[in-house]
Amino acid sequence: MDLQFDDVVKSGFCWGEYPARIDDTGRLRLPKAIVDLLAEHGISRLWRCPDPRVKRFVLSPPDHRATFINAVMGRCSDSEDSERAWRLICSGTDAAIDSQGRITIPKACLEHAEIEPPQQVVVLGVGFSYEVRASARMAGRNCA
Repeated sequence: MDLQFDDVVKSGFCWGEYPARIDDTGRLRLPKAIVDLLAEHGISRLWRCPDPRVKRFVLSPPDHRATFINAVMGRCSDSEDSERAWRLICSGTDAAIDSQGRITIPKACLEHAEIEPPQQVVVLGVGFSYEVRASARMAGRNCA
């Protein structure tokens, strides 16, 4: 289903913070709330990509990868920064969500986010995508 960005934000499509786990085979079990929401919108695949800006990776409906790419590339400070960002973005791939609500995370994403399976992670809904970070990195953060 092709969702327009404004519809995604208005519907609260990707908002929230969820604990999750990446198993020893590198599969992320998506929280039930996320699986149900994706199914409600007819989304059965996610694009997985390291985020060049910080130590995390992004899960996004494939139709919204351009939004993420534009946000990243628009913030690059120089050609070297742009080249590095583009290399990471080009490593992004689509994958199906299996019947148990799991998605395999590529080694490049895990290494970039410094996640060593099996490990607890935090899945943050940020409008048009989900950010996945190591739980330890989220401890003590100030949301104020």
